[in-house]
Amino acid sequence: MENVLRWVATCLLVIITLAFVHLGLSVMSGQANDLFFAFLNTTWPLGAPDTSTIAETDTREQLAFSIINYGITALGTAWVACFAYLMVMQNQHRQASQQLSLERLQLTSDLDEKILEIFDSEAVFEIDDQGSQRRTKFLSACDRNTVWRDGTDREWNYRDGERTIAFVESSTSVSSDAEIGLTALHRYLAWIRHIVRAIETHVLLDKDVLLFWRWVVIGCYRNRYPFLCAIFFKDDLKDFVRLTEKIILTSEKLDAGQDFAVYLKTVGDPQLISELSEDAQKIVARSETSANLNAAKSK
Repeated sequence: MENVLRWVATCLLVIITLAFVHLGLSVMSGQANDLFFAFLNTTWPLGAPDTSTIAETDTREQLAFSIINYGITALGTAWVACFAYLMVMQNQHRQASQQLSLERLQLTSDLDEKILEIFDSEAVFEIDDQGSQRRTKFLSACDRNTVWRDGTDREWNYRDGERTIAFVESSTSVSSDAEIGLTALHRYLAWIRHIVRAIETHVLLDKDVLLFWRWVVIGCYRNRYPFLCAIFFKDDLKDFVRLTEKIILTSEKLDAGQDFAVYLKTVGDPQLISELSEDAQKIVARSETSANLNAAKSK
């Protein structure tokens, strides 16, 4: 609606301006009288000459002058109103853009802090042979040397008031009996949803997703996506798939952050890749060729 009103105001401003330019040129060229009489004869043709011709001419000229004066006044008022409206709208749009930029800056900073806090939390429980536990950071279970299980029986354990579950298939960073707290996984998916909703409401731009691809890719390989699907079901991972797809398409469009697609091609979970759109799958499929070409050029 705002765009329609702006378009209407612009059109009126242009039309009124052209009308005033035409009148001004007529005055400057000395054709104002001809223009006035042409308007007069077109709107009120003079009847057959008789004794009342002079009175009738004076009357219709006075009436025409009055109409023209009122008309010019109305057009001038409309021009000023349209110009003022466009200036106000432009100022509001500029202020809104500045406010949105500040909100984007604040939101991206908050998202960086939140994801660092999530991965810095001691969400991994390592259990030794005596049954004692030692807590380590969530990030220690998300390196490339840790392969997660591709599913789970959803049999929870409870440690220090935290619901946990075994997740390690093989790892050089944590023990094979380590368990992960579900709170950290919930917070990670909530962080993903926060980004997706911010994009949907245009608080974040499409290019902003490239700021977070290194944190998103952590959940895209070493069986982490199938594990998350087994924990939360696929419907809860739709936003994760959408954000993954958005990063792939945006990196292709902007020619930036293309390492994300290379990761998916080389070590990405096939289940996750199969749920991407056809366009995103094509980008992932040809990303390995591009990576090989770039590596060959660098040698």
